[in-house]
Amino acid sequence: MSAFVVIVAAGAVSYAFRLAPAALVDRVRSIGRLDRAATYVVPATFAAVAAGGVLARAEAGAGALAALPPLAAVLVAIAAARRTGSSLAAVAAGLPTLWALTAVAGT
Repeated sequence: MSAFVVIVAAGAVSYAFRLAPAALVDRVRSIGRLDRAATYVVPATFAAVAAGGVLARAEAGAGALAALPPLAAVLVAIAAARRTGSSLAAVAAGLPTLWALTAVAGT
């Protein structure tokens, strides 16, 4: 098996692990208060991950331009969550945006 296949498979498994909690949050229903609070868990987690990425890039001295991919990904995730009301949509839209913009920016 080539190294490329292993890397792609590891990426796919990692992506599935990130999407699984979001998919479960949308399927599992509980009491009203907890259900309303759970709506914000995935977008808040995604924002925290993006903030960590911004902070790590700032500490590495990558410059202000390096902070744009995570911030843009958060905005896309927020827009997807608001439009669809689905936390799964937030992750499914935000992560590919982060990956694409990071690849384009070369950071």
